[in-house]
Amino acid sequence: MSESETGNPQVTQTDLAWLAGICDGEGHFSIRRVVLKSKTPQYSPRIGITNSNVQILSKVRFIIDALGIGHYFREKDEGGFAGSSKQCWVIAIETMTSAVKFITHIRPYLIGKGFQADCILEYCERRIKYFDRSKGNAARKYTERDYNLVRLVYEANGDIRGTSETIRQDAQRAMI
Repeated sequence: MSESETGNPQVTQTDLAWLAGICDGEGHFSIRRVVLKSKTPQYSPRIGITNSNVQILSKVRFIIDALGIGHYFREKDEGGFAGSSKQCWVIAIETMTSAVKFITHIRPYLIGKGFQADCILEYCERRIKYFDRSKGNAARKYTERDYNLVRLVYEANGDIRGTSETIRQDAQRAMI
């Protein structure tokens, strides 16, 4: 991948491959379910990297910033896993346009989380395509395919909390 492909002379093909490796090992690709005041569930992408190594996170932030991808950087309240008190931070990409841009750059190099990335990419592209800011979220109904993509991501991630069943219920209520 050349500079013209990354859009930035500071980001190399090696950088993108390294970033994909970090995502495969230390990252997560998920879709978050949030119930708003309207009581209608909303689903949004959540791509993140959690780590305690400042050098790794600095490099990740440098690449993401150089690509112009919006993200959040924050300290986790607790350690990186249950029972851990080790200080760690998370870099999170939580908007559809940023998720599309991020996945598009690193997808050729993902191995372990490529399926989740593909589902999230399709989901975000579908949702962006049908968004009409003047009509808001009410006019942007979820389709059966949207729900299936969300369910596939949860199942690929292990679905340890039974969220796939909740998504199926959301889909059934929406299709009534």
